[in-house]
Amino acid sequence: MRKKVRKKTPLPEIQEEGLLTPLRRGQSAYLQQTCPDFRRFPDLEYGPQSESSLTSHVEMAAALVDQAMMGRWMPLAVVYHKDYESAKSAFLLYHQLSFVRGLVYFLLMVLPFFEIPAWCDGDLPHPCGDSKKYPLSGLPYVRSWTSVTIQVLCVLVLVWSVCLQWYFLRAQFWIGRVGVYKVIVLGLMIISTLTSSIGLSELRGINISMYIRLLVPVVFSRAIRGCFRMTVRIIHTFMDIAVLVGTFVLLSAWVATALFSDTSVDFKDFSTSLLSLFVLLTTANNPVVWASTYNANRLAFFFFFFYMVVGLYFLMNLAFSVIYSSYKAQMAVEVAKRITARQGNLRAAFSLLDTRHQEWIDGATMIALFLAIGRYRHIPDVRARASRLFLALNKRGDFKIWSDEFEELCDVIAKEVERQPDMARLKRRRSNSDMHFVKHPFYNYVIWALTLSSLSIAIAALNVGGAVQMLLINLEFLFGWIFVMDGVLKICVQGWKSYWRTRVNRFDFVVTLLIVAVQAASFYNDDARHWVSYLTIARCFRILALVTMISRWRLMGETLVHVIPATAPILALQFLVCSLFALLGMHLFGGLIYKDNPALVGTEYAQHQFYAFNFNDYPSAMATCFNLCVVNKWYVFMDAYAAVTGTRWSRTYFIAFWAIAVAFTLNVVVAFFAEAFTSQMEKAEKLKARDKRSAEQDLLPRGGALLRKKSGGGAGALPRRAAKSLSYYDLYEDIVQKT
Repeated sequence: MRKKVRKKTPLPEIQEEGLLTPLRRGQSAYLQQTCPDFRRFPDLEYGPQSESSLTSHVEMAAALVDQAMMGRWMPLAVVYHKDYESAKSAFLLYHQLSFVRGLVYFLLMVLPFFEIPAWCDGDLPHPCGDSKKYPLSGLPYVRSWTSVTIQVLCVLVLVWSVCLQWYFLRAQFWIGRVGVYKVIVLGLMIISTLTSSIGLSELRGINISMYIRLLVPVVFSRAIRGCFRMTVRIIHTFMDIAVLVGTFVLLSAWVATALFSDTSVDFKDFSTSLLSLFVLLTTANNPVVWASTYNANRLAFFFFFFYMVVGLYFLMNLAFSVIYSSYKAQMAVEVAKRITARQGNLRAAFSLLDTRHQEWIDGATMIALFLAIGRYRHIPDVRARASRLFLALNKRGDFKIWSDEFEELCDVIAKEVERQPDMARLKRRRSNSDMHFVKHPFYNYVIWALTLSSLSIAIAALNVGGAVQMLLINLEFLFGWIFVMDGVLKICVQGWKSYWRTRVNRFDFVVTLLIVAVQAASFYNDDARHWVSYLTIARCFRILALVTMISRWRLMGETLVHVIPATAPILALQFLVCSLFALLGMHLFGGLIYKDNPALVGTEYAQHQFYAFNFNDYPSAMATCFNLCVVNKWYVFMDAYAAVTGTRWSRTYFIAFWAIAVAFTLNVVVAFFAEAFTSQMEKAEKLKARDKRSAEQDLLPRGGALLRKKSGGGAGALPRRAAKSLSYYDLYEDIVQKT
């Protein structure tokens, strides 16, 4: 007989919203902190006193399991709340507000695009003076009361969110640092909003509220906060490699000054050599910076060859690999937190169900749990599947679910509860032989050839005139009706619901109707005839769907669609970094660039007519920061602002931007996106190969049933289908497992 041993292995504390210490038996420190009157729960320690108490435990355990399956983790403060139902409702409402909070983050990040720059003191519509003199973005500016109103609405949503989180966390809200940070940032937002309403938010031409708004997504968004936390933790690694690269550039500048100070103005002194070689390390001024030196002395090639090989191809690539390796190490820490918290929720649910401390759960309790889970999520035929779920967990065959078996509950449900295909429906579709040619690949090739021809004719119609243009437009009329017939045939074969379910079909249907409508209108109004070509070009965007005809391309496209949303947090972090520099540049250099500025005469900035790229307002500043991220000719902007400010210290801003926003965060973003795509591509290829094998096995005769049974998924098998949506934590976990 198996000996019952009480597990007392503690799990690490996780200071993160929704990631709290799992339930432990006994009078834990968590109980003493968050629930002083813990004797209100005698059934948790001594077993259920009635059937209703067990039912309540099953409901609580089902909620914990459901949140673990959703990728969230219900805090135990909800379970121990004096009003469990209201606390659970507040917790679920808090997560349902995630879309509203995302809209708040979007509004706060977009609002600076339409705000009047702090250096402008005029009135609308031209608050910055003559628009011909000062190049601006051209976006319309909103009045200050409009900006204040938007901020007030955003603050109200954030206050509501914080109040909900405080309600279901109670004392635990103040234990975690995240809650304290939220209250501090929210307080700063309220103060800045109040000061903006009375016109006191600007301090010496600097709008403080703009900087405070950048903190809101970092503090309130769990995804962006995770990326920010991982990035901060690898700063020391970046500083180590930055010192190495800086030392190399300093030594090279000293050597270059000693060798070429007499033959080149770019190396006339140490400071000039240092700046020239630093820009050369980014390849922005190669080979212009050393062309004159090479013309004077051909042996100078060996110095610059050594400098570029060691600095660019060795040290910079070394910095790239070291930084991203450290980032992946921090990613593994985040994944470990997630797994620990998920297992903690499952152990908490097990503790709620194991009221007699037997270290196992009987079949009746497990079936009750499955039925309770069915109330939270749609499980097809849950009563019929409950027994199969129980047997899938009961690996020992003793009809008892032990704690280690219970921890695999989410995986078992994910495999067993998936909706199976409707075979009768598939057979009905396959048996329909009417107009079967529509499904033939040759028919698709013909349609795509006609689509390409229509695109070519539409483009040609926009570049010619007279009788030729009328002939081409008439051909477009013919193509329009061909595409109408194509849509009608597909609807007849597939059915309306199946046809409309595909995004490409929806796009094609809408644009085809617009083309027909414009064609009908053109018979009564000749001016509407040229719109046919524009609509045909819009319809030909469907050419992108050519990827669906080649399985490899289709797999790449589907993978890309899944990866982009999951990488949104780290892309948002890069956007926030550029936003910070854009605001700083606007407040440091706003209004300094204008046409006919004598300080810009003779600069490369004026020669290339780069006046539109400036820091006069926020949209222009973001466009300039984009050019700085691309790196090409970034030194031109640096030299221009050094000229208009009259100080070389202005170069510090541009050097800091390159070091932080390009060499550090942008490299992490690019490497992360590349590895995320490759990891998901490999996973998709494995799923495709497995589905192909399953399809081949399904075609085996009845005697092959045993083979199918043996080749079925085991404990470590992947789910039968790919996830409909990929969260950023799922992406982290896939990358870490691959590594």
